Amino acid sequence: MSNRIKQIKIGTRESKLALAQVHLLIDALKKKIPNLQKKYSLRIIKIKTKGDINKTKILHSGFKGFFTKKIDDLLISRKIDIAVHSAKDIPSKISKKIVLSSFLTREDPRDVFLSNDNYSVKDLPEGKIIGTSSIRRTKQINFLRPGLNVEYLRGNVETRIKKLKKRKYDGIILAIAGLKRLGFDYKKKNILRIKNFIPSGGQGAIAIATRKKDFDTINLVKKVNHKKTEIEVKTERSFLGEIDADCDSPIGANANVNKNKVNFFVSVPSLRNGKIYSLKKRGSVNNPEALGKKVGSFIKKKFGKNFLQKFKTFEQKKFTILLTRPYPQSEELIKDINLKNISFYISPLLTVKKMKVSNDQKKEVTNSDAIIFTSPNAVNHSKDYLKSYTKKIYCVGKDTKNACTKIKLNKVISSDGNVEQLIKFIIRSFKPIKGKLIYLSGKEITKNIDVILKKKGYSIKKIIVYKTEYVKQFTKNTINFIKTKKINFITFFSSRTANNFNLIIKKNELEIYLQNITCICLSQKIKKILKNNLFQKTHVCSTPDRAGFVKTINFLNKELKK
Repeated sequence: MSNRIKQIKIGTRESKLALAQVHLLIDALKKKIPNLQKKYSLRIIKIKTKGDINKTKILHSGFKGFFTKKIDDLLISRKIDIAVHSAKDIPSKISKKIVLSSFLTREDPRDVFLSNDNYSVKDLPEGKIIGTSSIRRTKQINFLRPGLNVEYLRGNVETRIKKLKKRKYDGIILAIAGLKRLGFDYKKKNILRIKNFIPSGGQGAIAIATRKKDFDTINLVKKVNHKKTEIEVKTERSFLGEIDADCDSPIGANANVNKNKVNFFVSVPSLRNGKIYSLKKRGSVNNPEALGKKVGSFIKKKFGKNFLQKFKTFEQKKFTILLTRPYPQSEELIKDINLKNISFYISPLLTVKKMKVSNDQKKEVTNSDAIIFTSPNAVNHSKDYLKSYTKKIYCVGKDTKNACTKIKLNKVISSDGNVEQLIKFIIRSFKPIKGKLIYLSGKEITKNIDVILKKKGYSIKKIIVYKTEYVKQFTKNTINFIKTKKINFITFFSSRTANNFNLIIKKNELEIYLQNITCICLSQKIKKILKNNLFQKTHVCSTPDRAGFVKTINFLNKELKK
């Protein structure tokens, strides 16, 4: 009877990564127990969890136990004897009937960025799309690179990489551990440093769960327990348990054992401004749970006892604005709108390209007696040869004036109205005998200031410093966002943008989907261009500038909260 081989059923998900993790356990047991096969028959039981069946559910909305509960239920009911989990997937509070008996040697816990064109997160151009299903990664990216668009991405590691290769995303973020266990390559330079990108608690670790009173199985798996990993994961899980956080939370938690100390890093996004609050604490290896609990208590005092519940409520009430402006104007708008429940999606309908200006033209600019600007783009594309300019600058609107001030042009005179008012102002304040005017402009303009002023006797020359080109089509992701009602507001800052929008909407037969979207226009003229669309509402800004836009957003935000 004593020589009878005991069968042990190991429960796991069906994915290649989950099976790879089971084989790591079996290999570890074989190394520790040379005659393992004479004592035990190990049988792998593949299990479809709720997370494997439901491919559409947003993971940060009721995620707890999404990938583990079914397996744990089978463990409790004695259908399996061991459950193998990615430690990060395990809820911070588990059934009293099971215990995490062992932890395999932890793989690298960090995240890594993958892209088709070998970009890093730092170098990825503005407006590009990053795919992830993690709310933590989303918040960290939004903080580090606000000009990037983060879109939802589900699926196993292989599926996500396939979607990247098909260029459905410009980049994706994955755990290094999963890539290494499946044999995928990655660039070391694209590893996201823990300093700025703290991983999820338990990431990189494999946890072995058993029934609490199944002492034979517990003693078996304890033989392969890695003490350092155990201390690290216990620290992280204690912290997560204290604040009632799991994988559906935007929380980063990473412990690292160094000699007899535990270095513990946590990150929490602020609801007020989207900034990431980071904290580092040290504690003894002898009581890792105490360290985790202490840090958790500190975080609750700082952010409030129920801050994570408030976060989830906030995410559900969040509104999304589609910005159609070119870069960097969209980024500047994002900085100006300091509202915690607003998220942004950037999909420019115009692109701005710098025009070549000859050395002779540059000399004409620097030797002129006054310069005229009617857009921030003109300022930004001529700033290289304006650094030493000390004479008068005439411009339209606060945005253009701010662009001038930003590059330290001193004598800036702004007409806060339209181009017609600027012309009248120039006629009143700058007589033709005072000298030569230079009009630095875009290729496409609404008013030929130079022609009008020449007729009035002025010496004026127009130099084109940039041109705008139509974006011929929305991206597939933008179309999907409109169709799936993920967009609440669409913004328009120019007539050209509005005209182009009309063409693209008609081309893609999207008219019907605009019924749930509010339109925000900078002027009545733009509103008229868009009047045939089926927008739910249309709002015109009180002033035709960025300040007016921000004011309108603040107003609409208050209305939506009522």
